[in-house]
Amino acid sequence: MKLTELMQRFSFIKEVRGSGLMIGVELEFSGRQLVLDGLKEGLLFNCTHDKVLRFLPPYILTEQEVDRAIARLAKLFKKAKRPETAS
Repeated sequence: MKLTELMQRFSFIKEVRGSGLMIGVELEFSGRQLVLDGLKEGLLFNCTHDKVLRFLPPYILTEQEVDRAIARLAKLFKKAKRPETAS
């Protein structure tokens, strides 16, 4: 699974889980900004429980579309900023 490969690249991804095409990616921080940035990149996903990105692609999704979406998601993850912790 390509999202699992992203989990290996980005340490802030805690878990990838799902059933069928309904996939969740749990983060160490709020995913709200990633959802907003994703819209600008043409990706539509939402965030539940503040830290879980939820993907619900259509059943007619092609492998080429998955590859494009994963590439855009990786780009978003590279730019993602973790909130600074108070000392």
